[in-house]
Amino acid sequence: MTTALPDSSVPDSTLDPALVTGFPFPFVEDRYRYSTNVEPADHTVSTAAGQWGDVVIDVDSEYQTEIDKRTEVLAADPSRAALLPHMRPAAWDAMLTIMRELATAYPDKFALRADGDQWEWRNSKLGIADTFVYGDDTTLPSGPLSYICGQIQEDVVLLDQRDGQLFADAGVVTFAADWSFGFDVGMSFLEIHGPVPRVRKEGVITRAHEFIKRLQPHRPYRRTNWTMTIGRRLDVSTERYPEWGPDRELIRHVDDETFGRLVHLRVEVQHLIRLPDSGAVMFLIRTYMLPLDALATVEPWRLRTAEVVDELPDDMADYKGIIKYRARVAQWLRAAGTPPPDPEPTLDERPGDGLPAWPTDPDPIDSAASTFLIVSVGDEPRTGDVAAQWVSAAEAIGRTHLLVLDTLTREEDLAALRTALSAVSTGVRIHIVGGQYDVLTALAITRECGAVDTELSAFVVHTRDLPVYCAQCRNLFRGEGIPGGTLDCPGCARTLEVHPHHSAALGGFLASSAEPGAPA
Repeated sequence: MTTALPDSSVPDSTLDPALVTGFPFPFVEDRYRYSTNVEPADHTVSTAAGQWGDVVIDVDSEYQTEIDKRTEVLAADPSRAALLPHMRPAAWDAMLTIMRELATAYPDKFALRADGDQWEWRNSKLGIADTFVYGDDTTLPSGPLSYICGQIQEDVVLLDQRDGQLFADAGVVTFAADWSFGFDVGMSFLEIHGPVPRVRKEGVITRAHEFIKRLQPHRPYRRTNWTMTIGRRLDVSTERYPEWGPDRELIRHVDDETFGRLVHLRVEVQHLIRLPDSGAVMFLIRTYMLPLDALATVEPWRLRTAEVVDELPDDMADYKGIIKYRARVAQWLRAAGTPPPDPEPTLDERPGDGLPAWPTDPDPIDSAASTFLIVSVGDEPRTGDVAAQWVSAAEAIGRTHLLVLDTLTREEDLAALRTALSAVSTGVRIHIVGGQYDVLTALAITRECGAVDTELSAFVVHTRDLPVYCAQCRNLFRGEGIPGGTLDCPGCARTLEVHPHHSAALGGFLASSAEPGAPA
């Protein structure tokens, strides 16, 4: 039985490769238990796919989408933003701290300058340019916390510390994972975490509480937390449970392809910062989501996530909301590593007819690569479009070199290609686009230079021409025609029949004399 999930839960079919390489994979071993797992936020974390954690406030390709979503959520439910009166100084403190982080991490996009008691703030991503007086609400379009939270992807909670306890007395939270900020405002830290299984009995929440109270200004710390979400839903708050709650049952009945596309590992990177002026603690919560079908492309992540989910105790799986489908998550991830029994043949591997099998769409950039060489040959508009698409995706992952050539019938272009190939290193992926003659010729040269098929990707924009190998005079030339047709050899002037037989090593199609009685 297959049951369709609501359209609103279906994510985009494309995923920026940088969202994989920068994903904060949370599991450090094959089992998971609650812990404080707090570390200084002063270093980058390396993962099997890339790295994360080089900044406190992260701005990525989802920036505009998530800013728009926050605006939408707040318009529908103003209770997601709250500020108890005594927290107004902390709100200003938080705003200025966030602005400084953004201006330091992304100076080309954000700028903060002071001139006496006047401050100037610029956000070029959103076209914002404002001046304000610190502490004067009338100099901003809205309150300081609402103002700055409309420009970041993180949720923010401000904790006041008094009488030996921490209290959640202000914040803007639009992307809660099955909790209600509107309900929690004014509650103590210990009260908020009361429903979490095991944490009180094992002393985790008490240790976390004591640690936070000892935080010092200018020394941010961070931790990760995780759950799973059906669809790319940021807002899975308690208030909207009727919209997303049924997905946990419906997902059990979808096919495997849909299951892998819709089930997301949801990770929160939580930063803890003691604000310098007010002494309040700022709790930043940034949410990242990765569908299982993308997660499974990183082999260590696939294997470890399957083990963690399978081993997770029932009470923790129930609290995280995954108990109904967690067995299938583990099963799906393990099966995702099983190669298909009869894979479709790839370029230059089709048996029988000896013809290259060109893809109908350009291959995606390999997120596991470290460097890229993009080779664009010819002046067809489609060639430039494909090359630009590859370059844009590759630059988000690693060092990228674009080589633009006129045609590989020219000696200077052949030399330029060989020079570029001599500079590549282990971990490279070579993507070639152009007409059929140029692509096949380039592939033959890359193989001659030592490249293997797993490092190569090619896209042909037309098949009007092809490289032809004359069996009579051993000449390899560019001809316009198709396998099965005839053309004239410029070397021996014979009329040749082009055979449907291609050599990847030579980069040409076999052709022989079509003239009756001609000597072989």
